[in-house]
Amino acid sequence: MANKITDMNKIRKVIKFHTEGKSKLFISRYLSLSRNTVKKYIALYESLSLSPEVLKSKTDSELETLFAYTKTEEISPKMQTLLKFFPGMERELSKVGVTIHHMWEKYISQNPDGFKASQFRHHFKIWSKDVKPVMHIKHK
Repeated sequence: MANKITDMNKIRKVIKFHTEGKSKLFISRYLSLSRNTVKKYIALYESLSLSPEVLKSKTDSELETLFAYTKTEEISPKMQTLLKFFPGMERELSKVGVTIHHMWEKYISQNPDGFKASQFRHHFKIWSKDVKPVMHIKHK
């Protein structure tokens, strides 16, 4: 399945074999993963600049958060501003009478060159789907 998170034990093994100098082809065949999946997790590991010891000390849920929500591409400053706005917006939306449109009006008044209403709603919908599982894990 495309973009399905890989088992954390397999990710640990990918990193272990990579740090031992094994080839990506060997790793993909040994762990029954596609080469692109192996490349993806190696690239994410290298972009995070974590030592193997730090990686070993992380729990599976911490690793999943790191590898599931980390992107290798750069996020634009405009998008970073929007993503920083969403947590406060989510708290405000729990109040009576506050709507997503009201929050967009507040956002656009603070960021005149920001996203228009339809893109704002689209990105919030994606953000809320991505963040909700992590938030539930942290609250348990």
